[in-house]
Amino acid sequence: MRTHKNHIDRSDEQRMRLLNFLGEKYLEKGYQNYRVADLASELNIIKKTFYKHFRNKEDLVREVLTKYLRDAYTTVVTIIQAKSNVVEKFLSLSKMVEIYFKIFNETSIARLKQYQPQLAVQINEFRSNRVIPLIKLLLKIGSRKKLIINIPPEIILQTFTAALGSIIDNKFIGTTDYSFRHTFKYAFYMLLNGILTKKGKQYLNHKIEETK
Repeated sequence: MRTHKNHIDRSDEQRMRLLNFLGEKYLEKGYQNYRVADLASELNIIKKTFYKHFRNKEDLVREVLTKYLRDAYTTVVTIIQAKSNVVEKFLSLSKMVEIYFKIFNETSIARLKQYQPQLAVQINEFRSNRVIPLIKLLLKIGSRKKLIINIPPEIILQTFTAALGSIIDNKFIGTTDYSFRHTFKYAFYMLLNGILTKKGKQYLNHKIEETK
């Protein structure tokens, strides 16, 4: 029994190594079309070991991206339900966006569509039907509370997406992690500041001072 249990533990460990490895790659660089041979080589395993856990590379990619998408959604829900004002909620969202935007920005999804079009469609539908409506709700709440100026949420989302996406596309991620994180953080602050009312700006400036 002990031998059997050890074998199961070892198998689970190999599976998690594959999931974690690819997940870390995507969080670092966004979607990339890695070959099974490359994954096996970098993890120092044989291809046969890979196919013990996944039918094909597409299964692995689907599991990794689906997990991160659900994690992002759960984070958004938790932030919205928190007992804090809208500006603080957006500051919390900025941390989540920084983590997941490399995977789920438009460029990364377009690249995924070349290799797994059905998965790309599923991710877009999940974002459109579950994630984006929550952020629109938050924008509307902020507007009602006089913290966010009255701009259509669709325009705000398009502006944020285009501006933050340009940071990814312009290869800021090719520099140090410190450089990317700070560039992304301050770009988000500038964008957020642009949609806030005077009252909202005062709160944002206060929160920024607290974190220095």
